[in-house]
Amino acid sequence: MTTNRFSTELQAPFGFSLSAAAEFYAGFAPMGGAAQLQDKGLQLGVRLDGTFEPVSATLSQKGSRILVEAEGTTDQPRLIKQLSRMLGLDADGRAWAAVGERDDVLGRLKKFFPGFFTAGFPSPYEAGLGGVLSQRSSVKQAAALRRKLSAAHGSQVGGMWLVPAPKRLLAVKAFPGISERKMDVLHGIARAALDGKLEADRLLAMPTEAALESLESLDGVGPWTAAHMLMRGASVRDVLPTSEPRVLRAFAAAYQRPESDYAKVSEGWRPFRMWAAIILVRNLAREGGWAAVPEDFARRGRRSAMSSAVAR
Repeated sequence: MTTNRFSTELQAPFGFSLSAAAEFYAGFAPMGGAAQLQDKGLQLGVRLDGTFEPVSATLSQKGSRILVEAEGTTDQPRLIKQLSRMLGLDADGRAWAAVGERDDVLGRLKKFFPGFFTAGFPSPYEAGLGGVLSQRSSVKQAAALRRKLSAAHGSQVGGMWLVPAPKRLLAVKAFPGISERKMDVLHGIARAALDGKLEADRLLAMPTEAALESLESLDGVGPWTAAHMLMRGASVRDVLPTSEPRVLRAFAAAYQRPESDYAKVSEGWRPFRMWAAIILVRNLAREGGWAAVPEDFARRGRRSAMSSAVAR
């Protein structure tokens, strides 16, 4: 049992609500149980950036202060940076509020999710594993498989089971429910993580297209998984998702404008275009429009990064 622990307090950004993030994670099946509501607030299980240590972080909020109680590491700066990326704790809250003030439609939608900034995966590595497991599978099936893989080969910390670290995953040659081909792809993602190719800071520092090309160069990683790893794994803020029909439908429904206006209108959402897109799709789900998938898209059997961002 680990004895590595620390507690610290953070200043919450203007307008941030931990309960809003917790509400999102409560229904976020792709995390495979590594995000849980607690009496104190929100418990997150993460593989620490760079070291892949298994860490449990329990967060609670009192006014403008956020208390973090961590188990599994003493590397406070690294964990706080990772949690800040996942939740948007290092963002300018007034700038995010201003986006809704200058865009009446988005401002109205944001009121349905007060205090919500973003809620991402712990890392591109973990998002990549989830993306591969979800291929040709439902979100619930993939989440269940992730839990089984974590219980069999992962690490337990704070009562939570976390996905296997890259080195451990490479030692898993076969697993029930994971095809030989999927296991090969998972191993490729594990090797890339060990080589530093999946570091969030590296991907965020690259132009978007270059980052996506780098991820798509991995064997078996296609456009959807690459976008999922970048947008939801690295928690980008200002990349505009354009390939998900639900985002376009959510825009058209909310703004009562043709989908062709999406890119033009989204200019007003900078520097939070990704956050705004998540709000749009969450609103689509709230209004019951999530299930209606265009026939041609459903026939291709594809899903986008935004699907896993809000599927609940």
